[in-house]
Amino acid sequence: MGENKNIKELDAFIKKYINEIEEETPSIDFTANIMGTILKEEQSSIYKATPLISKEVWVVLASVLAVSMLFVSKGTSLNWLKIPKMRIDYLSNIQIPNLFENITVSNLMLCACFFFTVMVFVQIYFLKNHFTKRLKM
Repeated sequence: MGENKNIKELDAFIKKYINEIEEETPSIDFTANIMGTILKEEQSSIYKATPLISKEVWVVLASVLAVSMLFVSKGTSLNWLKIPKMRIDYLSNIQIPNLFENITVSNLMLCACFFFTVMVFVQIYFLKNHFTKRLKM
């Protein structure tokens, strides 16, 4: 009951206050002023796109991908890759343990890794476009 009384009093106060307020009319060039303000804000906040992944990271990713593909294709013939013969006799003196000698990767796994890598790059491209369009709105 007490709540209804407070609501009625508040309603009466609001009606009285609204009746006392004068009606305001905007100036003649109100729309022009608003549009000018909007144009100034748009010009001041020009969006400059920055890459999600820097060039250095792309170079590292490409080199890791190339090295991993060469490592996986170690047991297959490399007719598609023409590597010039070089003298590297001095490297035989360096002793490096064969950590990855027993690891074998099937062609299916290689294709799957390549496919998922391509899909990640496609997603990055579409997400970048999506967020760029969203920022321009």
